[in-house]
Amino acid sequence: MRFYKNIKYYWALFFLLTLTAWAAGANNNHAHVKSAELVLRDDTWTLDADLDVHFGRALEEALSKGITLTFLYECQIIKPMKYWFDDEVVTERRAVTLNYHALTKQYLLNYPQQQKGFDSLAEARRELGLIRDWRLTPHATLEKNQPYQAALKMHLDTSKLPKALQLDALGESDWELVTPTFSWWVKDTLR
Repeated sequence: MRFYKNIKYYWALFFLLTLTAWAAGANNNHAHVKSAELVLRDDTWTLDADLDVHFGRALEEALSKGITLTFLYECQIIKPMKYWFDDEVVTERRAVTLNYHALTKQYLLNYPQQQKGFDSLAEARRELGLIRDWRLTPHATLEKNQPYQAALKMHLDTSKLPKALQLDALGESDWELVTPTFSWWVKDTLR
């Protein structure tokens, strides 16, 4: 009979630990770049990319309370040099803000030159992860038959949060949302 009570205790402990691990994982933000490519359009190199973005509870609550979140995208193209430092050809940054408008009950994504509204946070997150036709550099900037390496990353800019939240966000994983840098070779595109 005593053995039976111990098994119940261990199962209860296992269930509690599993539930705690699941709840901790539910709070985490995460994002990563699924794909990215440079495309030549109208004599300009443009970027198309797909990112997978998920918010934890802290970011969702902040949005619902009217706090604007600013996301910074950075794309860089370098020309690797054999005997010297790599040559940085292009570095472009773009900020996109996301906020919740309580009056219209819409999530608003603000790009540098336009604004889009969404009925749900899932739709807004999906759009936040789509980069289409981001104009980077003229065609002549990249030399033909030369290998180039491109890199893309995105992160939540906590310096744009209200001052009271900036202190809370320091060192807190609930406020950290950063993609690993996604790199790819561009040489095949230039031929």
